[in-house]
Amino acid sequence: MAGIKILEFILIAGVLILIGIPLFSKFPPRRLFAPLDTETEEYKHLLVRKEEVLLAIKEAELDFKIDKISPEDHDIIRHKLEDEVLQLMARIDELEKVLKNKKPASRSVDIA
Repeated sequence: MAGIKILEFILIAGVLILIGIPLFSKFPPRRLFAPLDTETEEYKHLLVRKEEVLLAIKEAELDFKIDKISPEDHDIIRHKLEDEVLQLMARIDELEKVLKNKKPASRSVDIA
């Protein structure tokens, strides 16, 4: 019985070594996280924020149509949101120019 247990142990150890050597020897050590590109991250954030504000404008229109808000409140909300969208779009345009001028070796962003 003891001989079978030793044989099982040797067989399991051999399999683990055969599986482990290729897994750990071929790959060079890598960094877990790549450094973030601040312009790319800001660009993504601004695109999401722009969509949120556009949805808020649509929601305000719907609220106005069903008489949930007064015309004065609707005008205030709409002008505030439109101003924010214009500022966002201006900054998005600036970032698109910066990202297009970056060298191709860096991470690229799909600019729609």
